[in-house]
Amino acid sequence: MLTSAVLLAACGSGLSASSAPGIGVKNCDTTVMVGKPIERAVAINQPAVEMLLSLGLADRMAGVGLSDNQVLPELKAQLAGVPAFDKEFPSFETVLDKDPDFVYATFDYTFTSEGIADREKFTQLGIPTYQSPSECGGQDAEQQDALTLDDLYSEIGDVSELFGVPDRGAQLVQSLKTRAAQATTDLGAENVTLAWWYAGTRTPYIAGCCGAPGIMTRAIGAQNAFEDSQQLWPETGWESILDRDPTVLVLADLERGGDGDSAADKIRFLESDPVASRLTAVKKKRYIILTGTTMDPSVRNVMGIEQLAKGLKSLGVVQ
Repeated sequence: MLTSAVLLAACGSGLSASSAPGIGVKNCDTTVMVGKPIERAVAINQPAVEMLLSLGLADRMAGVGLSDNQVLPELKAQLAGVPAFDKEFPSFETVLDKDPDFVYATFDYTFTSEGIADREKFTQLGIPTYQSPSECGGQDAEQQDALTLDDLYSEIGDVSELFGVPDRGAQLVQSLKTRAAQATTDLGAENVTLAWWYAGTRTPYIAGCCGAPGIMTRAIGAQNAFEDSQQLWPETGWESILDRDPTVLVLADLERGGDGDSAADKIRFLESDPVASRLTAVKKKRYIILTGTTMDPSVRNVMGIEQLAKGLKSLGVVQ
């Protein structure tokens, strides 16, 4: 079966009637306007890059900033033809050297002086920017509203509209909706609780209610052990995790090499720590491993739903 990315790439690069001058979308309290079809986009952060590639827009990408080059397998061939910066957050001047007519980023940090530059600096030069709505409030703010798959689908709609390819956006959304529905039909996970561990051992970062882990947890019908926290990744103590004793631990497999980053390091810690080793999930080795990028809001979230459903079945906690 062809992947949605391959199908979209096969549609060609022709623009729809929606690509007429004056396309605009509302984005993080800012109206983003493009006066003509985007031809030289710069995409920063893995989810933004994979979004454009999933829409078959490699031919209109002038540069990408990635934490690593491990994009989804079906997108690797497209990425190979796109110029990449030598680091995820290049300097403002390096981005301008690409002569971009659009800058798209996932993480709020990108549009800061520590990242690349704030959005206003690009606006002053006449370069439209788009910030993933999932990060409008930044990483540290408490999330008042939980993200849903509809937020992902809305971002796909915005981006495809700005590039003048709304039909591709609609096709991608329909493909993702179908896959999510197929993965979760009759799963029976309502009595399953999940704790999502991203990084850190002494005070681990465990997912709160409202980010991408919440999207995937709700989609499979399970419960988030830390649903009551409105921070994206609050630092949590192992005694608190033990008090909630989740059915399954979802472990991020990160390549950074830091404390508790890899899934293997996490498991070694869990099975040797005097508190963590008392968790039912550890005693029964109930682990589901996902890449760190899958825990960010992105087109990968539906793949994460599929992996969760498969993992719960293989662990025997659902039928």
